[in-house]
Amino acid sequence: MGPRRVLAHPSTYLLIACLILLMHEAFYYRELGGDAVDDAYISFRYAQNLVDGQGLVFNAGERVEGYTNFLWTIVLAFFMHWGFEVSRVAVGLGVLSSVATLWLVHQFSRVISLGDSRVPIIAALGLAVDGSFALWAVSGMETSLFVFLVLAAVTVYVWEWKTEKPGFFSGALLALAAMTRPEGVLVLAVVVIHQALARLVLQRRLVAVADVVRAGAFLALYLPYFLWRYYYYGFLLPNTFYAKVTVSGSGAQLQRGLRHVGTFASLHLGWLMPLLVLVPVLKRKFTFWLTLLLALLLTYVFYIGYVGGDWSVGRFFVPILPAAYILVAAGLVEAYGSLRGWIGRITSSRNAVVLVGCMAGAVLAAGYVALFNYSSLEGEHELFVVHFQAARATHARVVMGKWLRDNVPADTFIAVDAAGQIPYYSGLRTLDMFGVNDVHTAHLDVEEMGEGVPGHEKFDFDYIMWRRPDLIIASAPFLDGSDSYERMDWPWADDPSLYDFLYVYRRKGWTGWVRV
Repeated sequence: MGPRRVLAHPSTYLLIACLILLMHEAFYYRELGGDAVDDAYISFRYAQNLVDGQGLVFNAGERVEGYTNFLWTIVLAFFMHWGFEVSRVAVGLGVLSSVATLWLVHQFSRVISLGDSRVPIIAALGLAVDGSFALWAVSGMETSLFVFLVLAAVTVYVWEWKTEKPGFFSGALLALAAMTRPEGVLVLAVVVIHQALARLVLQRRLVAVADVVRAGAFLALYLPYFLWRYYYYGFLLPNTFYAKVTVSGSGAQLQRGLRHVGTFASLHLGWLMPLLVLVPVLKRKFTFWLTLLLALLLTYVFYIGYVGGDWSVGRFFVPILPAAYILVAAGLVEAYGSLRGWIGRITSSRNAVVLVGCMAGAVLAAGYVALFNYSSLEGEHELFVVHFQAARATHARVVMGKWLRDNVPADTFIAVDAAGQIPYYSGLRTLDMFGVNDVHTAHLDVEEMGEGVPGHEKFDFDYIMWRRPDLIIASAPFLDGSDSYERMDWPWADDPSLYDFLYVYRRKGWTGWVRV
């Protein structure tokens, strides 16, 4: 890490971190096939239906809240209304949000009056080489915007505390975060509890005017939205929650969530976190901002474990990565300061101090290389992009969606197991067989919820047969030998290799025409 004086202005390192991040994101964008992931297209379909005057729905006339990113979807609908290509807009906004987050890391250090410029530099470079942070910035999903809003709310909250300002801005940012992802309410809860405990310990009171203003600003934005969505969809929680999570205390769900947390930690050198956080604690520097970031980190990790994790490697963890890297950076700087002080006490040689600084810098550089290798190459790239053959799968679904749009009647009813690109490009009424966009399937009771793949555990074959979709497009040949459906070998793609990704079944007796 070198001596306390950095070799260049901190803004230079911020620029370097941004360039590294952009190259990292360009790598993933290419590996994803130059397109958003399939799940992003669910929101695109809701946005398109809103622009077309059908309402914020997946299928016209069916009010199901199969998205969890209201603000993101509204923003995309705005751009779609003016004719912009939604996938490129979504990816572009994700990239901009990720770069803005690096800038916010520096601003957070200024707000907490951290005189050591190495902390934001170390944290920003950590984010830049982190595979999860880079991948999900170009996924077309709301992840990066949510990360930015959470860190902005936390930064402003700390600033309001230090300057004794009313909590209006942090309350508004927390509301925007909660309207972007439901977990924003969890962040609000952390802030509220933290502020109450801080006031009790430091000021011997429970609440102040600033806290009331913060709550009022949050409710002024969030409450009208919440009442609207409850009236519009009829449930307290998004349909996606019911499709993916059980609250009945499934041990299997918790065990899967803990495994997911463990996998993420092992791929992100997570074993370092407790060691580095202990450094400032042992030095009695357990400050206001430190307790806030720790509370946010621990609460969020517990939540991820409780809901059973995710099918991705690190998508759920990205919102807390800035807090994690700020804590790690602060711990590294404190540890290095202690080591340097100890070296200074046992020897007066300046060369020894310089040597320790050079060695610390080399160790830090090696740490970045290891983080990139494990979190990116062996993590997100190997376990998500390569494992799911993301680029070719995307190409297959896009081609299938466009082929259906051009070659079957507009009133054709289809069923799919991947509810993004095929429904979006086909424009056809669609049954989501895993229930994210279907109320019946989402509310099924599944024994030992948590033993399967997150988001893919609720499946009602009899219900699908009862709905009688005209065509069923699936990623596995699960209807071969069916009495009701027959597999069709229509020439829907010019590339023969794409046929391994999707299987098309036609309901026997369906009289709709197909151009082949």
